[in-house]
Amino acid sequence: MFNTVEAAVTWVESQIKFRPKTSLDYIKNGLNLLDIDLSHMKKVHVTGTNGKGSVCMNITSILVNQDIKVGTFTSPYLVKFNERIKLNGLDISDQDLLGEINHIYELNEKYALIYGFSLSFFELLTLVSLHYFSKQKVDVIIMEVGIGGLLDATNILNYDVSVITNIGMDHMKQLGNTLESIALNKLGIVKENNTLFTTVDEALVPLFMKYCTNVHANFYWIDKKNIKTISEIPHIIDYKNYIYKLSLLGQHQKSNAALAIEVVKYLYNDIRDESISIGLSKTVHPGRLETVLDGVIIDGAHNMHAIDSLIFSLQTTFKEYNINVLFSALSDKEPLLMLKKLEPYVHSITTTAFPDTRYESLEFLPYKFEKNPKTALLNLIKEKSTKDLVLVTGSLHFIGYMKKEIIPALK
Repeated sequence: MFNTVEAAVTWVESQIKFRPKTSLDYIKNGLNLLDIDLSHMKKVHVTGTNGKGSVCMNITSILVNQDIKVGTFTSPYLVKFNERIKLNGLDISDQDLLGEINHIYELNEKYALIYGFSLSFFELLTLVSLHYFSKQKVDVIIMEVGIGGLLDATNILNYDVSVITNIGMDHMKQLGNTLESIALNKLGIVKENNTLFTTVDEALVPLFMKYCTNVHANFYWIDKKNIKTISEIPHIIDYKNYIYKLSLLGQHQKSNAALAIEVVKYLYNDIRDESISIGLSKTVHPGRLETVLDGVIIDGAHNMHAIDSLIFSLQTTFKEYNINVLFSALSDKEPLLMLKKLEPYVHSITTTAFPDTRYESLEFLPYKFEKNPKTALLNLIKEKSTKDLVLVTGSLHFIGYMKKEIIPALK
């Protein structure tokens, strides 16, 4: 048992991170021990290579605007651990988080006595969120997949709606080396008589249709060509002949908004388009083309698929600006490939370091390197003109570090 939330979080984060994903029996047994009833709550499950968090927060914002009580589970966090678990769009309090982790700590001790081993970090965290949502008696649970889908800890529930945002090459070590293998893993969240909404590329639609037919699930594909941009800043779209205002910037947010619109209408067909638009205009999701200082934006473009979306946004939303990039990433994110792809669309690139055990120096890359991220950012701010923007991007861990440690000191 823990007396402080810091000690509780340290314990959770010190648990085994990964084990071979061969079965959901581990967490199913944990859920049985938890003994909670979630049958009366609507449930939404969201996976995809990118955009998962944005879809979750769009849906959350729309429903909260309708006074519907919502529990949202997302990962990872940028600044504070509490961000992973939200009630009505707000982070779980330290007091509630401490209580929930203490409860799951006792469950884990009992689990170890029965089964001879402990649950993993993400399994424990998933159970923490579900117990909290049950205790809070929410109307809707929104769960974001950690990695993949089929054997992800969040896949232990029978969801009313499944969402797959897109499919790209990421987490290949766990999911496979082809788009088809990655897609099939993510399609593992779709269960019999379930309903799937997706904005995957058209080339994957036959695979998705066949899978859904085989498991007797409803399939709805949103063709991104049918989402029209009215304005970039402010971000306004036309979807199915209704005008929606979005708070989140970037071309990729159009499809994330359309998914949220369809899911909400499926769950509550009496919610009006006007109310949905108000909810979308209030969505808060830090680290996604977010303005943090005058002339400084941050974006967690943490894989090649996200870099593609970022480039599209640079060519549309920010096409009037010279973009000066400050970049850092963990070694498993293919930093050189990411930067080579980004290079033709930006004015300059500076790489930097940040404190993480998985960080390996980027000094060897063919770009300017400044080890101190604060110095690097200050130099870029000092040198920029009114036609320049500083873009801080790379690993979400890097973005979170900058938001927590560096940017507040410059305000």
